[in-house]
Amino acid sequence: MRRLLPLIALVCAIPVSAVAQDIHMRGVFNLVRAPAADVRPPTGEARAVIDDDGRVRVDLVVSGLVEHPTSATLHTGSAGANTEQVARMDVAASGDEARVIGGRVELTPIVAQQLRASGGYIVLHTSEHPDGFLRAQLLTQARTLGTVSNGP
Repeated sequence: MRRLLPLIALVCAIPVSAVAQDIHMRGVFNLVRAPAADVRPPTGEARAVIDDDGRVRVDLVVSGLVEHPTSATLHTGSAGANTEQVARMDVAASGDEARVIGGRVELTPIVAQQLRASGGYIVLHTSEHPDGFLRAQLLTQARTLGTVSNGP
């Protein structure tokens, strides 16, 4: 036992750095409300990256809109859940397209943990549908292109 004490002391003295991984999430937009005209539904996707400090980066793009986009909101909750928003983002609009590129959101630790644990969703709001027009359910992505190498 006496021989192990120096080894145990050495192991305990090595600093352990907690390396938290970013959580990558992705979702495809689906209609919440039908458009007023009989047109092809808009399409798009959203991506979110949650870091260990509770900061979230959001990127989204939607095309084929016939309604004017006004904002996007981030919510915690699984598919089928309807919860209060935890963050609001301004949307850039051009023609029939809406986008948020590099949107930054600061979350409380509790809200960030809820998003990590049960997922979340993004709602795109329009002037014609201020309560929400499209919804993208965010699902955790185990692997992303940024984490894959092309060999040894």
